[in-house]
Amino acid sequence: MLFPKRPVRRQRARVDRLTNAFRVYPARAHRVLPDPGRPFRVELRLARNRRHMREEIARMEGPKAVPEPECMGLVRSWHSKITGRPAVRPGGVIARVYLNRRDLRDKPSEIVSHECTHAGMAWARFNRVSLGRMAGEEVLCYAVGKMVAQVNRIGYAEGVWR
Repeated sequence: MLFPKRPVRRQRARVDRLTNAFRVYPARAHRVLPDPGRPFRVELRLARNRRHMREEIARMEGPKAVPEPECMGLVRSWHSKITGRPAVRPGGVIARVYLNRRDLRDKPSEIVSHECTHAGMAWARFNRVSLGRMAGEEVLCYAVGKMVAQVNRIGYAEGVWR
């Protein structure tokens, strides 16, 4: 007598459910200046944790822009669909940096410098500099240095690092 095969157990997949964008509590917004002498800025959005950061990205950029759950920080910059040149958002915003407190406590210098470098590259693209030349590298490095100092100051003021 043949016994029927035992049914295979269904593998449960974890569903990533984010809160509706209309019910999300906004993250703290801060202004970071890559060049203090110019009116353009980078907007820093500081969330409580990864989930809150991802919900903030969905609220600000749309549900299709949400990264994978392991993302610790994100920088968004924009360009024109017609010309392909870097675009500026209202208020002179060149890029948005999304960070969260929990990951900043775990890896403070790594995350801040990484995301500020992405924002610095957006700033360099906006200024149309070539990173293959020393003058272009100086524009990038100057902006990154200024932004890292400001983000660290904001982090200490917000109580991320005590």
